[in-house]
Amino acid sequence: MPLLPVAVVGATYTVSERGLVADALAARALGLAPLPICTSIVVASGGRVTDVTDVPVDTVEAQLEHLQSSGTITGVKIGALGGPKTAAAVLDAVAGMGVPVVLDVVASGPSGETVMEARAIDVVAERLGAATLVTLSKADAELVTNAQIESLDDAQVAAQRLHNRGARAVVIRCGSLPYRFYDAADDPGAGSREPFFADLFYDGEDFALFEAPLLEAHPDGASSAFALAALAGLIRGEPAELALQGAKRFATDAVRHAVEVDGYGPRLQFPAATHS
Repeated sequence: MPLLPVAVVGATYTVSERGLVADALAARALGLAPLPICTSIVVASGGRVTDVTDVPVDTVEAQLEHLQSSGTITGVKIGALGGPKTAAAVLDAVAGMGVPVVLDVVASGPSGETVMEARAIDVVAERLGAATLVTLSKADAELVTNAQIESLDDAQVAAQRLHNRGARAVVIRCGSLPYRFYDAADDPGAGSREPFFADLFYDGEDFALFEAPLLEAHPDGASSAFALAALAGLIRGEPAELALQGAKRFATDAVRHAVEVDGYGPRLQFPAATHS
């Protein structure tokens, strides 16, 4: 079977398998053909972002025009968007493409430092409805909603706020959180079983919680693997919850089988691609 072409929009990271590199690796493992659009160049050292250079918005728009004139695409995955003009240009462009769009909001760096200015965060928040599915980390959900998330109860409130701001469906990657902050000592996830990594889904009507064991390895690119796998499911016509179940398995397996690169830490290990 031929590979399905998908646009991947985001940043290139130096000496790291984050951003567009992670998108490309995950996409090919899923039987997708990644068509990259670069929004910024991120320099990271020692697990911290030390410099971000945004691609000029005219250049980003030229890449989008080339994409739209090159042929049919089956979906779009969006990561780091750079400044407010670039965020507006990308999200306005994809809103009318008529294909599944997964927006993985990237407002903070690997150590929690802010990498998206406040005006750009506002632009993204105003255009959440451009995506079929919005995914974001707990830290980024806090930045977008301007509220702390210290429990899964808090995450539910944040997901509702994101939906009220236009997100059709949202996933917050919560990590290991107690169900309720005020009684964390009695929480079933805090001592009575192994620590888990939870993703909270909300579509405006129902919540769903996707859990997996909290693994020791923390390779770069896991959020890209999750978002690309969710996009692949949506392209196949799967309901969002089914697509997310598959995405959770795909990303967790890639982390579980991560391989060490001498001097550079663990790297995701994807299964052999199957194009059925």
